[in-house]
Amino acid sequence: MTHPRTTARTLALVTLSALLGAHAQKATDLSVALYAANPEAPAPTAGWDTGEVIRARTGVNLKFTMLPTGADGDNKLGSLAAANDLPDLFEIRNRNLFYQLIRQGQVAPVSSLLAQMPQRTKARYGNAMRNGLVNENGQMYGLQEPATLSRQYGIMIRQDWLEKLNLKAPTTLDEFLNVARAFTERDPDGNGRKDTFGYCGVIDFDTAGILPGLGLGNHFQWVYGAYGVPGTWNYRAGAAFAANVRNPNYRKATEYVRRLVDAKVMDPDWATMKRSDLRNRWQQGKCGLFFESVGGLIAGFKNFEANNPKGDLRFVPVPKGPAGSRSMGTFANAGTLLVVSKKAMDAGKGPAIAKFLEWANSGEGYYQLAFGKKGADYTLVGGIPTVTTTNVNGRLTNTQLRFLALNGQAAELKGRYGTLKFGDGRSVNVYNLLMDTRRTNNWIDRSGDLVVPAAPNQADIDRYISESLVQFVLGQRPLNDDSWKAFTDGLNGLNFAGYEKNAYAALKAGGFVK
Repeated sequence: MTHPRTTARTLALVTLSALLGAHAQKATDLSVALYAANPEAPAPTAGWDTGEVIRARTGVNLKFTMLPTGADGDNKLGSLAAANDLPDLFEIRNRNLFYQLIRQGQVAPVSSLLAQMPQRTKARYGNAMRNGLVNENGQMYGLQEPATLSRQYGIMIRQDWLEKLNLKAPTTLDEFLNVARAFTERDPDGNGRKDTFGYCGVIDFDTAGILPGLGLGNHFQWVYGAYGVPGTWNYRAGAAFAANVRNPNYRKATEYVRRLVDAKVMDPDWATMKRSDLRNRWQQGKCGLFFESVGGLIAGFKNFEANNPKGDLRFVPVPKGPAGSRSMGTFANAGTLLVVSKKAMDAGKGPAIAKFLEWANSGEGYYQLAFGKKGADYTLVGGIPTVTTTNVNGRLTNTQLRFLALNGQAAELKGRYGTLKFGDGRSVNVYNLLMDTRRTNNWIDRSGDLVVPAAPNQADIDRYISESLVQFVLGQRPLNDDSWKAFTDGLNGLNFAGYEKNAYAALKAGGFVK
């Protein structure tokens, strides 16, 4: 007698085989290139679970390529374009390369796809300002996804150190310096040595969900925000538009960073350290205040707990400046940018691309791409995707396409950012931390920055401003009226005014400034 479970399984296999067979007869080969969602995990190989499900459900034979991050990825796309061999559907992060490919006729308008994927279009492509980021001559040349994770950074503080030293969390720049000085000088870890730092920051320009702007990078944007000049541009109307570096408050913010350095509350190696060095410091228990993301907290939590069993980390609201201004920095409400090659559109692959993306937007497709194989990689607990697998690499490989699916909704973020538990029973709800840093830090939406064309000598401009500020705050260069004037006059030799003029024109054309 055949067991009922065997019969059901056989029927399921027959059904899946039928689906595979049906689609195999009319399957569309589709090449897709995305930046690696999980670069630490192996790339998919032939027969990977997600690829098989995609073929069964959408009739797409997926050929997936993981792009390397940074300039290597740009170079690879540039080489493929030169050979007229761009993928059918691909992600692009370099906006200048994006516009270059448009003008070369290598990418296709995508507005014809919108009606073919109604749910995805409703959920993701209904914002006219965001769509304006991918328009050229009135045509929509890209599928600009909204940001699914932004503003996840904030200033973390050692709450246990505050309590031990009988201090309150700082709310102003002066209070911040006083607390940082106490964390440096009053032995908050109680080991009898002066080996802790008040504030740990590095020069870092990572653009994951924030816009660091010109200057000293993400870890000091909150200082410039306290003086009302975070980010690169001020977006003020008409002739008042200029880069923030022109504003007198920009110098005052730089002077405050100099005060932190002069007070010796920062790691003396901060100007040359990497982000990984900083993370080692706070995990070892050397930092009382530091700039970090919720993702970085999750990654370093185990090491931190091992080194600091009684340690207590919290986010503090961004401090106010002398005139009451406060902002952790600027961000762009724009995430993954998807582009369709003209070659693919000419070959009639538009409907297959639309069907594939619509499937990835919700339901089975969404969960498969975002969280892996249901029952094996995750389960739904109260509607929250909860990772259950012990095969971490397998799940990460199954979700290498997750940027096509992630939507940034609450259930998704709760699944990605759950609870961290200390060995003594305490816990940290990371999702709540994420919401706190978004809500309390007066982040400023500067999505328009993405339409600003890079100057021909952009690298020279970036280097000149960053290196000059480092010299000022390290005391290698006097910080007075004459030296500051010499610094701003030096922008003339870089045609900085032309860069500002082009920025204003692009922002005005895009409707980001009046």
